[in-house]
Amino acid sequence: MAVYERIWRRYDGSLTPLRWRPAVITKYALAEAFSSRIFAAFYVLCLLPTAIGVFLVYLSHNVSLLEQIGLTKEFMGGLTAVFFQFLFLWQALPAFFVAVIVSPSLIAADISNNALSLYLGRPIDRRDYVLGKMAVLFLLLSPITWIGGLLIFILQAYLEGNGWGFENWRIGAAYLVGHITWIVVISLLTLAISAWVRFKPAARGALFGIIFILAGFAQAINAVTNTSVGDLINLTRAIYNVVMSIFGGPTHGDLPIALNWFTLAATCVLSIWMLHRKLRAHEVVS
Repeated sequence: MAVYERIWRRYDGSLTPLRWRPAVITKYALAEAFSSRIFAAFYVLCLLPTAIGVFLVYLSHNVSLLEQIGLTKEFMGGLTAVFFQFLFLWQALPAFFVAVIVSPSLIAADISNNALSLYLGRPIDRRDYVLGKMAVLFLLLSPITWIGGLLIFILQAYLEGNGWGFENWRIGAAYLVGHITWIVVISLLTLAISAWVRFKPAARGALFGIIFILAGFAQAINAVTNTSVGDLINLTRAIYNVVMSIFGGPTHGDLPIALNWFTLAATCVLSIWMLHRKLRAHEVVS
């Protein structure tokens, strides 16, 4: 067809409802993440703690199989509380690594290529943009954290019977509240770093620094002051204490749990402020 024969035609296809348009951002970001076979293989490995948990719960209720390997039902049952607490930690750690791998490319690429104006020039505001990016991490992290944890809890409650699930409701609450809190904190923090640090290796280094270097600095403050005041800047200690308080287990330090919640909330608020400052439809370069 000759160029002069091309005329403007109105788009006649279906339109995505306004409330679902941030899902378009999520859709393509997920497709880009799983375009890497290495990441897809790593993500499958992150499901391993859940698979092991399901197997151990099944094993603890299979008397004949326990006898064949020289264990007893009482031995497995005695590890129930500790087992669920350790399982939480082994699910939360891979979730952090998935966030570190995926998040640096979620916003940094858009800012580096001046694509924010294309996003925000459409019926999508900054809130919808951030929610669309956060949904990527939420959908990636949920199966390997709270969904897998609740699956194991429900399986244990079903196989054990006798009201086990009602008696141990704290386990289910810890998985639901603890993991979702961890996902929200890590998602906002990693997106904020991605918005401010465009170089992916530097962004990942900054994330590790915030988590682990601050944890070491907090321990030094605790040692010098002989208190637990340093835990106010220790994200891993804060989430650990919050989760253990829901489990009903022992916590570290002498800070009230309310202050641990404050640390997590302050991290979210600071991350939102950083995103608000950086995400703009235009940028002034001096």
